[in-house]
Amino acid sequence: MSLKRLVAITDGGAGDGETLAFAAALAAQHEGSVEVLPVYPDMAVDMVTLGLTLGSTLSQEAIDELARAQLELQRRIEATAARAAAAHDVVFGAGDGAPRMAVLERGLRPALALTRILALCDLVVMGQAYAAGAGRDALAQILLDLRAPVLVGRGDPARLDGPAAIAWDGSPQAGRAVRAALPLLAMASEIHILQCVSGLDRSTADPDVDRLNAYLKAHGVGEGVAVLVEGEEGPALVGAARSRRSGLLVAGAYGHSRLRETMFGGATRAFLKDADGPSLVLAH
Repeated sequence: MSLKRLVAITDGGAGDGETLAFAAALAAQHEGSVEVLPVYPDMAVDMVTLGLTLGSTLSQEAIDELARAQLELQRRIEATAARAAAAHDVVFGAGDGAPRMAVLERGLRPALALTRILALCDLVVMGQAYAAGAGRDALAQILLDLRAPVLVGRGDPARLDGPAAIAWDGSPQAGRAVRAALPLLAMASEIHILQCVSGLDRSTADPDVDRLNAYLKAHGVGEGVAVLVEGEEGPALVGAARSRRSGLLVAGAYGHSRLRETMFGGATRAFLKDADGPSLVLAH
C-alpha cells in the first residue's frame, strides 16, 4: 500500500504552506511524486471578458499589470513548494525519480485542469483554508464528479502517525474512503471505528464492524476498536475523533443528496468546519 501519485491543489494563498507540507511528507514516506496544481483565477482573461460584457475594453497597460500579478502568484506557489520539498528531503522540479514535487503552470481553467489531471491520481491534497473557503466548489467537483479521494490536511503532518478514526456506516462512500486511506491507516498508531446511532441505515448498508476489521486485517492494517456515539451525526463523530486525539478522520462525503447537504448541513459540513480537528480523508 502506497501513495505514488499525489496532486496538491494550491491557489497562492496563505494555506498553501499547509497543503504542500502534507503533500511533501507523504511523497517522502511513500516514495511518491506530487504534481502541484495552481487553481487561481486567470485574472487577465476574466477582466477582458468582463470588459467585453460591459461594452468596454481594458488598456494594454491594465492587461500587462494583471499578467504580472498572475505571474507573481505562480512564483509564490513555486517558492512555497520548494521550501516544503526541501523540508522533507524531496526533490523539487520536473524529472524522473521519486520522491519528487513539481509545480505545473497555470494553463487550463481550473475545472478542466482538475478533470484531466485527476484521472490517474492516488490522492488529492488540499489545506483546510482552501477546502472550507474558496475551494468548496473545487472540492465538490473532485468528490462528486471526479470521484477522487481528498486529504484535507490540518496542522502538523506528523499527526498522521498517531491515532486515526474511521466514521463507519457501511455506505459505499465510507467504503471508498477507507480504501483510499489504507496507506494512511497503515501509518496510524491505533484505529478507532466510530459509529453514530442516528447515522446508521441498516436497510441500505451493512455497518458491521467485524467485516470492516476483516478488510483492514487482510491489508495488513490491523484491527480497529469500535466506538458507538450518540447525538447529531457530524458533531458526534467529530467529538469522538477529537476525544481520542485522532490525527486523521476517514469518512464518506455527501452521503445524502447534495441539495439536502446544502440546505440542512450534514456530517460533511461538520467535518469541514472543525478547522482545528483531525485531518480528513473524504471520498464519495
